[in-house]
Amino acid sequence: MSQQRQQILVAARQRALAALSRQRLGFWRRMGRSNRLFPRKLVVTREGRWIIGITLLLGAAAVNTGNNLLYLLLSLAISIISISGILSELCLRDLEVTRCYPADVLAGEVTTLRLEVLNAKNRAALHIEAGELSDNPSVLTRPGYLLHMAPHERGQAFGAIKPLRRGPLATVGLLVTTAYPFGFARKSRLYDTPVRLLALAGVADVKLPWRGAAQRGAQHSSVRAGQGDAFRGLRDARLGDAMRDIHWKVSARRERLVAREWEADAARVALVRFVHVAPGPTQDVATLDNACATVAGLCAALLADGLAVGLQTFQGDVPPAIDATGLGDALHRIREHLAHLVLADAPPPPDWALPDAEWAQLAEACEVRAAQLARGEPLAWPPLTASAKAEVFLVSFQSRPDVATQGAVDVRVSLDAAGDVAGIARVAEFKVGAA
Repeated sequence: MSQQRQQILVAARQRALAALSRQRLGFWRRMGRSNRLFPRKLVVTREGRWIIGITLLLGAAAVNTGNNLLYLLLSLAISIISISGILSELCLRDLEVTRCYPADVLAGEVTTLRLEVLNAKNRAALHIEAGELSDNPSVLTRPGYLLHMAPHERGQAFGAIKPLRRGPLATVGLLVTTAYPFGFARKSRLYDTPVRLLALAGVADVKLPWRGAAQRGAQHSSVRAGQGDAFRGLRDARLGDAMRDIHWKVSARRERLVAREWEADAARVALVRFVHVAPGPTQDVATLDNACATVAGLCAALLADGLAVGLQTFQGDVPPAIDATGLGDALHRIREHLAHLVLADAPPPPDWALPDAEWAQLAEACEVRAAQLARGEPLAWPPLTASAKAEVFLVSFQSRPDVATQGAVDVRVSLDAAGDVAGIARVAEFKVGAA
């Protein structure tokens, strides 16, 4: 029954995507995207419309008057248009484009996309634009430019992308364009190779109403070197090492001072649970963008306070971890998970860039949770991939008091409808227990 339901959801998604395509592009632009019907795309510029208009006027005047000079001017205008089309076609042929993109982009910020273009022909390529093509109005793109590429030369074009909302996004493909030589028309070649990118949400500035967070929570094993009780290894002694840390037997055997290295004191664990339901009557997944940034800011504040922080949502979890390297790896994993979140009680939008099977499974799970909320049942959290005793932070919208969840709560973080922090309050004194 579940497989049959997923097939119905996929079919409904395909119909919705076709309707979106018709709405965004229209009939003729959709026809023009076909590489089989139109291997080259042509857009006439303002100058091109002028030269075409002048050519038509010359043709009409030459036919009506029979003046040889007008026929000469007409042939000259037609020759210029023909030469422009031939030279632009020669520029677009035998170009190989390679993407060199970052793994993630940031929502609301411009990210540079580097493209390597190889001119594999024996002629130069001039005035080349290369960039991603997207039909999604929430994704703004800008192509990169190459003025001149010699035969068999490899050049670099730096485009840009600016997603207006977080989440996975997919492009139509690579569009290579040239207006060479006269700028009468922009001839394009579409490389039908779509790419999937992930737009991360921002990190809001969240202030905790207390300090000393490292004195709370349950222990979590640490991988950092420091003054702890667990033996980590041996290293050469350094200036300032305590005498009790010197391993005298190994030092005598190696004929140099060798010190013991200890693991840092175990960090404390905080588990952030995010109730990502719709804060209002709207079912637009973009309403979660600011809330995801707030959750990321809360996790960043807990990580900065020395805790091992994990995240749990209705779509999975991120195991608790500390920022051991200082490079923000733990926060990056949390932000990646937040970027994939959709409304827990509403189906994902049809253009949410996931494969059909994954999209259908997600939509079916959202339907189940919506039915549970309609019956007044509490929502259950998925099992943690790494069980640990932790202090539980429950993040929810204060506009949805009807949503109940299972499990103990130590700190409640209330969000307003815009996704900003409305209040942080302790439920009770923290007691060590299973999350």
